[in-house]
Amino acid sequence: MKYINNLLLKFLHKIPPELSHNITIKLLKNGLNPQNFIKNYKNLNVSLGNINFKHPIGLAAGFDKNAEAFHKIDKLGLSHIEIGTVTPKYQAGNDKPRVFRLHQDKAIINRLGFPSKGLSYVKKRLERHKSNIPLGINIGCNKETTDYIGDYLKLTKNLGHYANWLTINISSPNTPGLRNLQTSNMLSKLLQTIDNERKIIENMKGSSLQIWLKIAPDLNDQELKKLIDTSIQNNIDALCISNTTIKRPNDLISNSKLENGGLSGKPLFSQSTIMLAKAYLYSQNNIKFIGIGGIDSGETAYLKILAGATILQIYTGLVYNGPAMINKINNELSVKTGSEKLSKIIGSKAYEIINGNYLND
Repeated sequence: MKYINNLLLKFLHKIPPELSHNITIKLLKNGLNPQNFIKNYKNLNVSLGNINFKHPIGLAAGFDKNAEAFHKIDKLGLSHIEIGTVTPKYQAGNDKPRVFRLHQDKAIINRLGFPSKGLSYVKKRLERHKSNIPLGINIGCNKETTDYIGDYLKLTKNLGHYANWLTINISSPNTPGLRNLQTSNMLSKLLQTIDNERKIIENMKGSSLQIWLKIAPDLNDQELKKLIDTSIQNNIDALCISNTTIKRPNDLISNSKLENGGLSGKPLFSQSTIMLAKAYLYSQNNIKFIGIGGIDSGETAYLKILAGATILQIYTGLVYNGPAMINKINNELSVKTGSEKLSKIIGSKAYEIINGNYLND
């Protein structure tokens, strides 16, 4: 089975990224995927509010954009999944080619631009299928919208009943003007509007709905602090740190390194982890954090948790290493955590990480 999985991974890396992705989704949707036995590591059980996770490793948004395979994804051994980004109306996204593998850097640059089959399609998928693991829905606005708040509110009203959490995505670099919301005076009104709607949904369905916010790694310290304050004031449950970066590290060597778009994968690890540690210390335990960016081993997962993440989300690492990486990370993470509960070490080295320790060891 391992040989077949490696062969499939090599084949998928030989064909264009979007075609490779579409084939993977079809395989998962039809149950033609490798199955990972999920060992229950008691020291890796973790909770974020009312949501319990068997271990911290989940799948980030961007993989199952249109809720095609979310109901079967648990067989890969993941503890949770976030579908989307979903937009209110159908949109094709940016022109192709728009996804570029940076093989030598273990990275990807994408400028997809929120391609989405739209709210109506995704809602029908969610009505038809149920997730076997905690489910989040990542929501975004249409490219041509003139009413950002209206777009996010419509998605919240229609999709909140199906999710454990909704993630407000205001940090994609590929939708013009979207990232400006992070530092705009409109942010507080947006979050307040979604929080009010969340309360209505919770009363109707009789259970909690968390609201998370996904932010860019390119904010400066002042912008980050202001955004954290605004999030806490408006009852946001967690910040996802981080989305892709528009920066390009000097040591990138792959041919596609200068393509426009958001960079993810290994080169994002240090930038996003330092930002996570800063956010953790500044927030003083008033909000939770989801660690995203460059996770491809037990070591990188462990460092994200030491920096302040309660749970983690992967995507690019999965592209390069395949689903066997999930169990490998958990095995290594369990050994590193030892007799401690995972919850006991969250943020325990945030100060040291900010000051340049651990990441370069």
